[in-house]
Amino acid sequence: MSERKYYIDNLRWLWILLLIPFHAAMAWNGWEGNYIWLYENMVMSSIVIFIAPWFMPLLFVLAGMSARYALNKRNYKQFAMERIQKLLIPLITGIVTVVAFMTYIADKFHNNYNGNFINHYKVFFTNISDLTGYEGFFTPGHLWFILFLFIISMVSLLLIILQKKILPKLNFSNFRTYLLPVLMIFPLITTPILNFGGKSIGGDLALFLLGYYIFSEEDVLERMTKYRYIYMIGMVVFDIILTYLFVWKGHHTGIVVSICNPCAAWFGILGFLGLAKRNFNQNNGFTRYMSSRSFMIYIFHFGWLVVFQYYLCQITNSIAITYCISLISTYVMTLLTCEVIRRIPGIRFLFGEKGKSA
Repeated sequence: MSERKYYIDNLRWLWILLLIPFHAAMAWNGWEGNYIWLYENMVMSSIVIFIAPWFMPLLFVLAGMSARYALNKRNYKQFAMERIQKLLIPLITGIVTVVAFMTYIADKFHNNYNGNFINHYKVFFTNISDLTGYEGFFTPGHLWFILFLFIISMVSLLLIILQKKILPKLNFSNFRTYLLPVLMIFPLITTPILNFGGKSIGGDLALFLLGYYIFSEEDVLERMTKYRYIYMIGMVVFDIILTYLFVWKGHHTGIVVSICNPCAAWFGILGFLGLAKRNFNQNNGFTRYMSSRSFMIYIFHFGWLVVFQYYLCQITNSIAITYCISLISTYVMTLLTCEVIRRIPGIRFLFGEKGKSA
């Protein structure tokens, strides 16, 4: 287990890059607000709904797997301190900078706020509504993932310490492949625990622990790869049904939607993990570059996207132009921002980076 699992790094940065087209399409979704919300478009909504079931759940599974490998090389105290440095400090920094600026733009867009960004801090820190931030009020924004991950990492550490004392020989390397689809029941039954508008600490904790105990086992992963395309087909089928019902038929609830969502999520997790294990284990200059930037890309991308969409929608009504230009511009400016931040030691630390710039 000492050898680095490059497919985890590669799958993570690919997912972070996929966030940009996902969040860009949210400007035309048909079921909730957004920092910049223009009007409903079913094609854009379909992009969001097709990706949504498996996107964030897989990131929590990857985080659990990474925690297993990290704890093979670090003691508990080192792991906890690392989580504080890599998650808690960037979370606070990101909220008071990137997310606060996003809500400032949202306030200008939705409410015609005419104050400056500094003055908007009073609005941001003194108003709490539904925590979406879409109206300019306080929110962790897209950094909810980092917030959840920090909480889950700390809770999981306590559970792992307890397990080591009570069941020191616990091992899942012989877990049967045919039982893997059944594991979806654990995030399902824990989802009601600390569920905030569809974002559940309980459900994501279950995904993290499954990553730690099950999917970090090389034998389990190796057997999974044999069925990766079957899992992927299952994901696509459930995703198509879900997207058709949710977007094109307007059925946001119902038994079929309730079944398709978790099934698409779970088969997506199994399929993409199997695919990554077999096909994404490359280590070269480009993959190392993207892996080292992925965390800051996650922090900065949405801020740039909101800015570009805010100004583009004032000069064109074209979805294609607004979407494509905001997408390309966000990729470029986000990567440039990462390069600048990585070269400023004090600021770099605040965004979770350490060591020499590269």
